Amino acid sequence: MSFASEPTSHQESEPVRSLRKRSKIAHVLSWTIRIGMWAIFAAFLFSFFGRWFFVAELLSNFRFQFGVLLLVAAFWSLVPKANWFSSICFLVASVWALGEVCQCWMPAVQPNAGPDRLRVMSFNVLATNERFEDAILEIRKHDPDVVAVLEYANRWHDAFDAINESHPFQIREPRWHGYGIAIFSKRPIENPQTVQLTEKVMDNPSVNGTIKIGGRKLRIVAMHVMSPVNRMRLDLRNRQFAEIAKTIQSQDVPTILLGDLNCAPSSIFFQELLDEAGVRDSRLGFGFQASWPTWATVLSIPIDHVLVSNEVHVHDRFLGDGGGSDHRPVIVDVSLSDAK
Repeated sequence: MSFASEPTSHQESEPVRSLRKRSKIAHVLSWTIRIGMWAIFAAFLFSFFGRWFFVAELLSNFRFQFGVLLLVAAFWSLVPKANWFSSICFLVASVWALGEVCQCWMPAVQPNAGPDRLRVMSFNVLATNERFEDAILEIRKHDPDVVAVLEYANRWHDAFDAINESHPFQIREPRWHGYGIAIFSKRPIENPQTVQLTEKVMDNPSVNGTIKIGGRKLRIVAMHVMSPVNRMRLDLRNRQFAEIAKTIQSQDVPTILLGDLNCAPSSIFFQELLDEAGVRDSRLGFGFQASWPTWATVLSIPIDHVLVSNEVHVHDRFLGDGGGSDHRPVIVDVSLSDAK
């Protein structure tokens, strides 16, 4: 006779306990994913309130990433059993986000191309970057007619003597901090100017000058606005947008505004800058082109810009390599419409 114990209703076997444990873990994981998906959905909606909330403005820079995550969430909601309400909410939000981003692949309405092409480059070299030769090689590789250099710190001043021969016309404003700036040009720069943005608050120079293209004047304005890491700096950046818009509108001259604007095109304040300055985004028709940070491919966003007025025709636009910087340079080929 055997006296071995048999499983009872009060004593589960090891396989049953293991199965029950896995079921509980799967249940918790499932609910965690659901909460995460709704959190992403809520963050996406919140990103449209950037005018009133600092965090919302920061979130607005990641609409593309929101769109991708929400598209994944829409399909995830159908597995293992269809949750149609969640799926539809996430899918609508994804289409909304990705539709906004996909506009940059739609061709812009442009004036006729002019006979004389100009290549401009905006390059944030990173003040703490020590790969001087790599940055100079990046400029030489693309051979721009005009290059705006952002974060032109004192340590970069001697390094850029390397392009004195190829780009002899210059406006240099080196600084010990990260807001130094410079323009190097193959063509003569007329009326070179340095304008302090939010002058009474901080040392943040913007530089501009006029060059000739096809016998006509084209104004180049380079700027590096305040990085909006808190509410005060966000307000300063927006004031700088307003100041530069007034500068551009004060003269009836075709203009290119380029530099590190520390926001993506989905920012409501970026859109207001376009309207108030009377310029358009050169990305239109050329794709997303995320420029920062170079080390975060999936999370990179386009904060380096070349904006052009209505008289400027954009032939091509692309990104270069970082050359040791956390920013990729923006290179744009333009001409001035021959229409008078």
